[in-house]
Amino acid sequence: MVPSLSYSFFTVILMIVVYLKGYGDHKKNHFFDVPQFKWIYLIAFGYMCVSFYAVLPDIHKSATIDFVKLVVIMSIAYKIVDTEKKLDGVLWAYVAGAAYIGFMVFQVGRNQGDRVEGVGTVDAPDTNGVAAAIAPTIVLSLYYFWVNNNKVARLSIVIATAFIANAIVLINSRGAFLATVVSLAYFMSYQFFSKYQRRHQKASVIGVLLLGLIGAAFVVDESALQRFSSIKSEKLSEEQETGATRVFFWLAAIDMAKDHPFGVGASGFEALSPEYLPMEMDSGSSRNRAVHSTWFEALTELGYLGLFFLVMMLRACFKATARCKRELVNANEINQYYKIIAIEAALLAYIVAMSFLNRYKAEILYWCILFTACSYNIYVVKRDGQNRGIN
Repeated sequence: MVPSLSYSFFTVILMIVVYLKGYGDHKKNHFFDVPQFKWIYLIAFGYMCVSFYAVLPDIHKSATIDFVKLVVIMSIAYKIVDTEKKLDGVLWAYVAGAAYIGFMVFQVGRNQGDRVEGVGTVDAPDTNGVAAAIAPTIVLSLYYFWVNNNKVARLSIVIATAFIANAIVLINSRGAFLATVVSLAYFMSYQFFSKYQRRHQKASVIGVLLLGLIGAAFVVDESALQRFSSIKSEKLSEEQETGATRVFFWLAAIDMAKDHPFGVGASGFEALSPEYLPMEMDSGSSRNRAVHSTWFEALTELGYLGLFFLVMMLRACFKATARCKRELVNANEINQYYKIIAIEAALLAYIVAMSFLNRYKAEILYWCILFTACSYNIYVVKRDGQNRGIN
C-alpha cells in the first residue's frame, strides 16, 4: 500500500545489494565477454537516438526509459548469475513464476467467450503476452523432470507444468501453442536423435511423449482444438478481419520503413498505420493498429538498424549456446549439454510467439537472452579462465 513503490522496486534493490556484497567476484563477469550484450546496448542506444524525431515523443520517451531500466536490470542479473547453481535457481524460479500465473488463470477461468482476459503482467497486460511469457517454461520443466531423480521435485514439476499448460489452453493463444510445440519438438528431437545419450534415453523420450499426450487429452478441449486448427484454415481477406489480417499490417510496416528508414519510435506504427493500411480493409473499430510482430515492430520503431540489431542479437545467442554445447560434450557433461538445449528451446519458443506479438522490449525476451549469456559465461568464459590459470 506504499504509493509508487512496486514489488519490482524492492527486487531490484535486493539485486543491487547482492551485487555489491559480492562485488569482488561479480566484477570479474565482463559484459563484453559475451556477444549478446553488445547488441542489447545498441538497441538501447537506438531508442535514445530515435527520441529526437519519434512521431509520439512522450510515449517513446517513456518506453525508452523503461527499456533502459530493463537493460540495467539485465546487466546486474548477468553479474550475479555466475555459477551453475545460480543459473539453475533462476530457471526454477522462472518455472515457479509461470506456474503461479497458470494458477491465477485457472482461478479466473474463461471469462470472455472461449478466452481468458484480465490476467497480465506489468509489461504484458493482455493474455496473449502472458501466454507467450509462460510458453518457454514447459520445455524447461521437461528438462528438470528428466534429469531430476527426487520424487518431490518431479511431482512439483508435474503440478507446475499442468497449471502452465492449462493456462495456455484456457487463454487460447495460437502463437503460444505453436511456440510450445516447436520448442518441445526441438528439445525432444535432440534427446532422441543425438549421439550423446544417457542410459535408456530414447525409451524415456517415448514415455514422456506418451504421458504428455495423455495429459493433453485432459486439458485440451474442443474450443481450444477449433482455435488451434484455425491457424491453417484462416484466409487472407480485406473484407473480414481474421488472424491472417496481420499480413496486411506487416506489408504496411515494410512500406513505412521505406519512408522512414531510421524508424518512427515506440508506437509509431500505431500512429501512422492509417496512412499505410489498405483503405478498403476491415481493421475493426480503429485503423490505428499494432503491427503484431516483433520483427516488424523493430523495423518500424528503430528502422532497418533495429531489425538488424534484433537478428544479430539472436544470432549471437545461438552462437554462444553452440560453443557451450561443444565445451560440455568435450567435458562429457551430458546433463548440462541438454540444459543448454532446453535454454535454446525456451528462447526458440519465445521467438515463435513474439513473431505474432509486439515484444521487442519485453522483459521475458531479454531474460531468455540472459540465460544464454549466463550459460556462456559459466561454461565457456570462466572455464577458459580457469584453464589458463592452471596452465
